[in-house]
Amino acid sequence: MVYATFKVEIRAEVERFLASALAACGDDKVCRVARHIALGGGHRWRALVAVAAGRIFHGTPLPIVLPAAAGIELAHAASLILDDLPSMDDARERRGKPCAHRVFPGWAVDLAPVFLLTLAYKLSLENPLASCERRVDAAVHLSQAGVQMVDGQEDDVQSASAGNCGEEELFGRYRLKSGALYGTAARAGAVLCGADPAEAAKVQSAGMTLGLAYQFLDDVADAVAEAGDVGKDTHRDGGKPTAVSLFGVDGARRHSLRLQEEAAAHLAAWGNEADYLRCLIGEASWARE
Repeated sequence: MVYATFKVEIRAEVERFLASALAACGDDKVCRVARHIALGGGHRWRALVAVAAGRIFHGTPLPIVLPAAAGIELAHAASLILDDLPSMDDARERRGKPCAHRVFPGWAVDLAPVFLLTLAYKLSLENPLASCERRVDAAVHLSQAGVQMVDGQEDDVQSASAGNCGEEELFGRYRLKSGALYGTAARAGAVLCGADPAEAAKVQSAGMTLGLAYQFLDDVADAVAEAGDVGKDTHRDGGKPTAVSLFGVDGARRHSLRLQEEAAAHLAAWGNEADYLRCLIGEASWARE
């Protein structure tokens, strides 16, 4: 399978898997919120990273990795609902659609992230193609990433009133807020497909660093893009420490390129089998596809 076909196929398979899993949960309002945010949009970068990481260790990783990759996408969707709430960013648009809290009753929106996370663990653990030990490893690291994302989001919310921050503080926040789930995606794909602990740690570091690069580019997008370019509200980070406020637009872009190079360096131990993950690292972008 060539790389371009790989991306198209993985995105389609993840969409089908998620649609089937969510359809099986019924049609109450909470499920409708979940479908609204989880289906029909998004790059599926995290799922792509998981499958590309699995490809390093297995020739046909998709069937093995798909449940965990879909679960990671659900966890990401849960975080988007929370990010967009009036108590957070009070956003209007996400993935080219109105944000969930602008469409559904507040109580259903409040319950949906818990529903999405619980379903994410269920999908990840109900995987007959991976050993129990490897499924648990993937699920435990997904749980750890969730805790880190909460810590990062709390820090991010409070940063607007905390004044300027330094480079080390910003990187620490972004590792929690964004890098953790990318790292978990990479690790899950690797572990489920046979990586040993040392190999899994290297791949996780590549994913974590890629997540930092994407967060820097997301900051650039907020500064220079319009909603139609990225499918969500932009120009909302004013007054909050970001990569752009710290380094400027060009500086944030340069840092992102450096982070992409650093992410790729974590894969130096592997040959062609890691090329799809290298390609994903190399094409990090905020533009919609």
